[in-house]
Amino acid sequence: MQLLGTVGNITNRETKDGVQFINYSLAVNRFNPSGNEEDGTRQLTDWFNISVFNEKHVNAFNQFLRPGTQLFVECDVRQNVVDNGESKQTFTSLRQNAYDVVRFARKPETDEENVDA
Repeated sequence: MQLLGTVGNITNRETKDGVQFINYSLAVNRFNPSGNEEDGTRQLTDWFNISVFNEKHVNAFNQFLRPGTQLFVECDVRQNVVDNGESKQTFTSLRQNAYDVVRFARKPETDEENVDA
């Protein structure tokens, strides 16, 4: 799957075996032909949760990427069906293979930069 979107939350995690990985959310906008511009329904946003296990990608995310960064992401998609006896639920997981930074997020302003001299 290929997605173009904006990074939301980034969470560093660790597997029970001690492998570091990252989960992040990606906001992807899409056009809604039946919506209208007055009430803001012309454009809809879908959120995807993506896992990153590649060590180089994890290091890059920790050093350079933050919420607001626009990414083009290539992911593997897997669906797992869980049957708890009463009902079946399908879970979809996205695992990042590759990414390109389209636009870095703005640097956050610090209090020191906002002080009037």
